[in-house]
Amino acid sequence: MNQYSNKEKNISHPDYDLMWTTIEKEAHKRRVNLNSSQKPAGYRAKAIPISIIFTFFLLVAIPVFASMTIDWDRIGGRGVASAINNGIGQQYDLQSASSGVTMNLSGVVTDGEKMKMLISLDTSIDLSPYSEFATEENTIIGESDARANVYGYLGHDPDSQKLIGIYETADTLKGGTKEFTFEAKNLILYRDRDIFLKSNQHTGESMVTGVSQFPAIHIESVRHADNQTVIRYKVEVAASDLESVKPHLRVHTGSQVVDAIPTILPNEEKGLLIEQVFDISEADWANANLHFNYVEAAKRLTGTWKFDFVANGKKASEAIYTKKLYTNPEFQAKTGVTLDQLVITPLNLQILIDEEGSYTEGIVQYKSIQMIIDDKTITGVQATKGGRSENNQQLFHFESPEWYQNWSDVPMKLILKDAIVQKRDTTKNWIHLNEPKKQKQYTKLTVDGLEIQFSYYRDGEKLIVESYSKTPSFRGINQTMLRINGKEVVPEINPQGMTPAKIHIDTYKDIPFDGHIELNPGIYKYSDPDKNVEIQL
Repeated sequence: MNQYSNKEKNISHPDYDLMWTTIEKEAHKRRVNLNSSQKPAGYRAKAIPISIIFTFFLLVAIPVFASMTIDWDRIGGRGVASAINNGIGQQYDLQSASSGVTMNLSGVVTDGEKMKMLISLDTSIDLSPYSEFATEENTIIGESDARANVYGYLGHDPDSQKLIGIYETADTLKGGTKEFTFEAKNLILYRDRDIFLKSNQHTGESMVTGVSQFPAIHIESVRHADNQTVIRYKVEVAASDLESVKPHLRVHTGSQVVDAIPTILPNEEKGLLIEQVFDISEADWANANLHFNYVEAAKRLTGTWKFDFVANGKKASEAIYTKKLYTNPEFQAKTGVTLDQLVITPLNLQILIDEEGSYTEGIVQYKSIQMIIDDKTITGVQATKGGRSENNQQLFHFESPEWYQNWSDVPMKLILKDAIVQKRDTTKNWIHLNEPKKQKQYTKLTVDGLEIQFSYYRDGEKLIVESYSKTPSFRGINQTMLRINGKEVVPEINPQGMTPAKIHIDTYKDIPFDGHIELNPGIYKYSDPDKNVEIQL
C-alpha cells in the first residue's frame, strides 16, 4: 500500500455502530437478566456473531392480555404494550404448529422504518440445557410475491416457559394497509461448549481443539502491558454451513475464570481472526490455562411456521411528534454539536443532532446518555441514522418509557456525562525521532495535559511505534502519524478490538530510515468531565 496517500482516507476510524450496539446489548442483558440469542437469517453461514442493532429499534408488543403472563420487557419491550393500548399497531392471536412446536404471532407494529412482529413459541421440550435459540430462515412475503428477509432473536421466558422474541423487517406500509405472509423455518437450540487447550500461550503456537467445526487455533500475537494481555488468534473454520457460533477464549487461573470481549477482525484469509484483551498480568498469563468456548447447535427441529395477516401503518404514521430544538452556546461549546429536533415515534425517542465538531477541535462522545422525562430516567445511545454513511444524521436514541397523549406538555431534560474527546492536530504536536534501530528508543510528548510516551524500533524493514500514557484521563491512541522529509505518512490499517489495549502499536512499511522522521500522536482520546452537560428540551 502506498504510504504517501491521502491521509484522511487512511485514518483508521473505530466502528461506532458496532461499539454502541455492543454497549446497548450488554446494558440490556444486565437489565433483563435474560440470555437471548441474536441471530439474523444467514447467521450460521457467515459464522460471525452479529448483534441486533438497537438504533431505531422498534419494539413490538400487544395489549395486556388477562390470559397471558409473558413479560415482554425481558426482551426489550419497554413501553410497547402502552403504545398498542393507545391504538397503534395490530393485535393478533394466530398460531402455527410444526414438529411439536406451536408458534404464536401476537402483534405487529410499524413506525415508518421497521415492521416488528411479536413472536412466542410453545414446546414440550425441556429448554434448561440450552443457552440460545433461533429460527433458521425467516421471510416476509408481500404484494406481488415480494420477499424480504426477517431478522429475529429469541429468549427463554422462565415464567411463561415460552420462547419469546421480536422479529423485524423493513416497513413497506408507509401509512397504508397491506397483506403479508410471515414464514419461519427450523428451530435451532444451542448449548455452550468448553474445551481445555494444551498450550503455552505463546505467539506462533497452534492448538488442536478436537472440534470438527473448529479444528485448530493459531496464536498470531500475544502482547503484555500494565497487567493487560492482548491476544490475536485465528480460528480454523472447517464447514461453510457452520452450526457453531461465538468462538472465543477464556483464561483459567487457579479457581478464577477471566473473560474478555471477543472482537472478530477483518480477515481476507480463511478462518476467523479474533482479538481479546484480558485483564491479566504477564506472570499470571504464563501460569494460566486456556479454554476454547463456543455455542453449538445441539438440537434442530425441522419445520415450517406460517402466518397470513394484514398490517395497517396509518396509526403509526400519525403518532409522530416533532419539536424543533434550539441549542444554547454553552451546550454547543461543550459538545461540539447543535441539536436539530426531537422526533417521537410510537416506540422510541430520537434527538437529531448536527455535527459541527472536527478532530482538530475535538470530537466529543458520551458514555452516559440519559433523558429525564417527567420523573422517569431513561438511558440511550448515540448512533447514526441509517447506518454507516458519512452523510447520515447523528442522533441520541432512547426507548420510550410510556406513551403520552400530549407530548408537548411533558418536561424533558437531556443529560450527557462521561465525555470522551477524540482529537488529531497535525498543525502541531510533532516530535523528532532518531534514526530507528533494532533496539527500542524512547521519547515523549505532552498534548492537552497528557504525557504520552513512545517507543520505536525496527522490525526487519518495518518501523514499529508503541504509544502509552500513565495520565489518568488518557483513553488511548487510535492511530499515530509520521512526517518523513516533510510528507505525512499513515501506518498500516490495523483493525482494533472492542476493548482498547493500554499500549497501542502501529506498523509502518517502506520507511526511509535515514530520512528526517517526525512523529505525531495522531488520533488520541481522553476523558474530560468539563464536557458534561444538561439541557432542557
